[in-house]
Amino acid sequence: MLKKSKYTWRWVLVLIGGMAWVSLGCSPQTLSMFLMPFADTSIDPEYKLFKADKEINLAIVSRFVRLDTHPDALGADVELAEHVAEKLRERCKENKHRLKIIPAAQVRSQEAKLRQLTGDASAAEIGRSLKADFVLDLSVRSFSLYEDISNWKMFRGRANLAINLHKLDGKDGEQNVFNKAFLRVHPRDSGPFDAGNLNPLTYRTEFLKIVANDISKMLIAYPPNEKRTLE
Repeated sequence: MLKKSKYTWRWVLVLIGGMAWVSLGCSPQTLSMFLMPFADTSIDPEYKLFKADKEINLAIVSRFVRLDTHPDALGADVELAEHVAEKLRERCKENKHRLKIIPAAQVRSQEAKLRQLTGDASAAEIGRSLKADFVLDLSVRSFSLYEDISNWKMFRGRANLAINLHKLDGKDGEQNVFNKAFLRVHPRDSGPFDAGNLNPLTYRTEFLKIVANDISKMLIAYPPNEKRTLE
């Protein structure tokens, strides 16, 4: 009896969807939304960080390839790591993934310790010492907030990164499972905008959030309405 009731309600929903399509003149795509309201329409990322229903322990290593003392760049690598972590947590919540991100302060402290011992520390070595499953290595090649020829009067953010994701396995196992050269310009399609109407630190935070959002979409599925990256 219960089984019959279940299928009865299913056909009632189909009938309601069909009537709505006829009465409103909806497209076939819209009708499919009525008939399959629980279908997964998420856009797959470039690399699926989550391929199984298990918790992942992730370390994010973000640093400049070379020392950059320009005011735009000071601390931008640290702030980027924080925004990427925040965005990844948000997407994991939406997708019901279990993600544990090692605190940024702990990652930086471990990096400093390894540098003292060996003189250098790769992202994989840092992650392995922290018992991470994956390490997201964000190497910042260059970063700026202003249009080059504007003498600090026009904002146009530019972030040039090398992105590498390392999968760690056992004591010494390591595999680079994803890598990408990434350049983000903002505004991208329109021209630069007046820097006199916005605090530089406020703009930097907003720009880094845009970069972090782009990076998160490379690893975790996202809604169809985000398929086209906006300004």
